[in-house]
Amino acid sequence: MVDSSRRSRQVMSNHNRCWIWGRHVVLETLQAGRWPILELLVGEQMEERLLADSIRLAERADVPLNVVSEAMLTKSCRTAEHQGFAARMAPFPYLTPSQFSSGLPDNPVIAILDRLQDPFNFGAIIRCASTLGVDGIVVSDREQVEINSQVARSSVGAVNYLPIAQASDLVAAVDQFHDRGCQIIGGTEKADRPLYQADFRRPSVLIIGNEGRGIRPELLGRCDVSVSIPMSGQIGSLNAAVAAGIMFYEMRRQRSLPPVSR
Repeated sequence: MVDSSRRSRQVMSNHNRCWIWGRHVVLETLQAGRWPILELLVGEQMEERLLADSIRLAERADVPLNVVSEAMLTKSCRTAEHQGFAARMAPFPYLTPSQFSSGLPDNPVIAILDRLQDPFNFGAIIRCASTLGVDGIVVSDREQVEINSQVARSSVGAVNYLPIAQASDLVAAVDQFHDRGCQIIGGTEKADRPLYQADFRRPSVLIIGNEGRGIRPELLGRCDVSVSIPMSGQIGSLNAAVAAGIMFYEMRRQRSLPPVSR
């Protein structure tokens, strides 16, 4: 039986998932060759050098390219902010959990996102992870925003390079990482231990929860330790992407330190 709520989400997100636009993200996606492009539209007013580059990349990737009017571009992607580029996309090619695990280094840093709903948060987290040394991200195939145009644009093209897996059971995925020797760390504002007291030099999985509800109890119960970001001031919480960036930076900082003498 098809999950009707999931089918509804797919229908509602279908347009945004099928089109990406903007010069940088479209050309980056075309050049990376990871996310299949079904059709590339380029504005008829495009400068010759960019048009020639687009044709060369499209031919190399065997992607149909059509030169169209600005009005057709705007109609296709439903925005005038296309910068002369729009691409109709196939569904994003998530890795399976086994594919993801087989590509990990010996001492990985992994982020698991639990039911993120905001595409801009998701894209910003992918961007932060890519720039701060996280080895990959795992998300659920339910209650999680899909990789769509907003996610791609917010990631500034990082969706094309960072390993991203989709799992049907995040609890089982966490258990598998734990069996592999990874410590499981929950990032939650309710934790008493500050972020910097965790030892991120070990193989680590960091769980980041839903924007409003945090980490679900069954995942939080799998954590070896929970940490929070020390804060002051009148606002007692952070945007999920901002919090993720801070935690990723602390991971990177600790791993750049010289080994401790024994």
